[in-house]
Amino acid sequence: MKGVRMWMVFALLVTSLSVFAQAAQFTMRVNKDTVLMGNVIKVTYTVEQVAVKKFETPDFPHFKLVSGPNTSMSMSIVNGETKQKSSYSFYLEPDSPGTWTIPSVTVETSSGPLTVPAHDIVVLPNPEGIKEPFPEDEPDHDFFRPFRDEFPQWPVPQDEPSKPAKPKKKRRIYSL
Repeated sequence: MKGVRMWMVFALLVTSLSVFAQAAQFTMRVNKDTVLMGNVIKVTYTVEQVAVKKFETPDFPHFKLVSGPNTSMSMSIVNGETKQKSSYSFYLEPDSPGTWTIPSVTVETSSGPLTVPAHDIVVLPNPEGIKEPFPEDEPDHDFFRPFRDEFPQWPVPQDEPSKPAKPKKKRRIYSL
């Protein structure tokens, strides 16, 4: 009986360690490496498989912070496998043409500090004032996108010249 308990405890420890043995990842994704002046880029920092204890907003020299930090956190447990993900995104507008660096960032996690390397962005002058579309959040995950083109666009009614209204008939009132 004692041996069965020992095996159960051992099996429980092995399965719990396999859940926590997944490697922690810290990544930075930039939607464009080259941008025209007056347009916006999206920088996303993602931490996977560990809990974030402290994330400090980095300084972005040569960029104006348009929006951020925008945070997203998710956790799922499927068939005993735990997945955890935290994302921090920033929308940045360059302040002058040149080759600028998005700095390296370190985040404090439950398993220790994680660091992501710096990334270079090329900013080109924009004499024509071209405006690129604002970076969308994960456009490939839009469920309704395939259906948008299949529905007809209803025509907008045009204003027709109004016809003069017919005069109303007067009603007679009878008293009893």
